[in-house]
Amino acid sequence: MRTLTVTLTLFCLTLPAFGQRPPGPAYEDTNNVPVSPEVHADRSVTFRLFAPKASEVLLMGSPGILEFIKEPKPLQKDSKGVWSVTVGPVPAGFYTYGYAIDGGLRMPDPSNPQLELRRWGPTSVFTVPGTEKAVFEPRAVPHGSVHVDFYDSKNLGTARMFYVYTPPGYETSSAKYPVLYLLHGNGQIEASWTWTGRANVILDNLLAEGKIKPMVVVMPYGHIPREIKPDPAGPADPTAIEKELMTAVKPEVEKKYRVLLDREHRAIGGLSMGAAQSLSIGLHNLDQFAYIAAFSGGGNRAEWEKADAATLNKKLKVLWLGCGTEDAAYKGVKGMDDLFTEKKVKHTFNPSGGGHSWPNWQVYLSKYAPLLFRD
Repeated sequence: MRTLTVTLTLFCLTLPAFGQRPPGPAYEDTNNVPVSPEVHADRSVTFRLFAPKASEVLLMGSPGILEFIKEPKPLQKDSKGVWSVTVGPVPAGFYTYGYAIDGGLRMPDPSNPQLELRRWGPTSVFTVPGTEKAVFEPRAVPHGSVHVDFYDSKNLGTARMFYVYTPPGYETSSAKYPVLYLLHGNGQIEASWTWTGRANVILDNLLAEGKIKPMVVVMPYGHIPREIKPDPAGPADPTAIEKELMTAVKPEVEKKYRVLLDREHRAIGGLSMGAAQSLSIGLHNLDQFAYIAAFSGGGNRAEWEKADAATLNKKLKVLWLGCGTEDAAYKGVKGMDDLFTEKKVKHTFNPSGGGHSWPNWQVYLSKYAPLLFRD
């Protein structure tokens, strides 16, 4: 026992005092981490970055904050090497942003752990609160679960994954549920609708308010190669994602989850690139989907021009379009609305303010979901 005591004592004497760390380089010193972003009471926002050797730092949008500041905004450096800029007051809402240092690529804010994961690197996220909680903000309501499913794609010859939201009570129930396939945009990943868009929070809140039917939501990966640069050896067929969804993801979902298998209980929708994919997949598979939505993205107009209006009106319970009037995609989406109107195809068009960003897509989901799976 004495030997053990002496050994422990000698060991403890070799350690620095509890809570102390030896001095390290500036980039490892958490005392250099500034508060950023700082949302003030008047809804102005201060962004800060410690970069003492940088010669230029720009506040970027993706588009996020860029919709408000309109163009990249320079930060100013103080004597301690902290760059900062204050913008606003900013309207209440959900924003993404990043920095460009010395003309480099946009990077996230190292002071902010809230990230949007993207195919070509993450960007940062923050919320400016309003007088009332937004639909994407968590509330004290029953919460569903988010699952990550891995599978080996025979179509693409690689391992892939998809995210699945199951509503509160799913695990303790034996019921079968309708299913929504929710697709992300260009540069995003299968995690985007939950990590960034907070689709699970939106659905939890809508369920608690009695505005939607309980449903399973499947969020697959919408690109072919994982890397940002296309793989020359990989499939280039634009129908590859449709084939992957219908012949790989859908069977995997129906094998693992208690979902209803008839078309009246199956919906599809997506944003930007995912909007075009949803319009195309939905049109090609009217025997599989009774609901289609496109957020901030148009489809293949030529295909829809050839489609029979009577068949569309018979098959589709909901055909829903939404786009911001400041969005570069607005002209194309409005063109689809005009086409449907001309063909007398029943549909809903939801123009809104704002551009190509999450605040619109979150609201569109909150409007589309209540229309699904109604008798």
